[in-house]
Amino acid sequence: MKRTIVALAGGLLLSGIAVAQIPPPPPPGGWDAGAFWRGAPDSPRERIRFLQDRIDRGRADGSLNPREAARAGRELDRIRMMDRRMHYDSGGRLDPRQRDMLQARLDSLSQQIRWSRHNGW
Repeated sequence: MKRTIVALAGGLLLSGIAVAQIPPPPPPGGWDAGAFWRGAPDSPRERIRFLQDRIDRGRADGSLNPREAARAGRELDRIRMMDRRMHYDSGGRLDPRQRDMLQARLDSLSQQIRWSRHNGW
């Protein structure tokens, strides 16, 4: 009898841990980059500043732990370097393909930040 109760309690505990590890489902229709960026600046450099502010706010309010904030900051630094290199290589102006590449990286980082800020840690 005692073993049965202990086994049931252990099973419930483990199932609770397993459920806690499942990430939340994406919003209906998936990630909506257009909705996220609505109201945000248009240029990639302004969006980089926008994401830097999000990282700083997340660090300040505790919704990003130091490790998550550092990881996001490093990725944002890589995007900044990519932006500078593209501007330098193309004479100061980005073509549509380059802007799309930067935007895709910014979207990806934004998703990572959003997930990190809302993952309950």
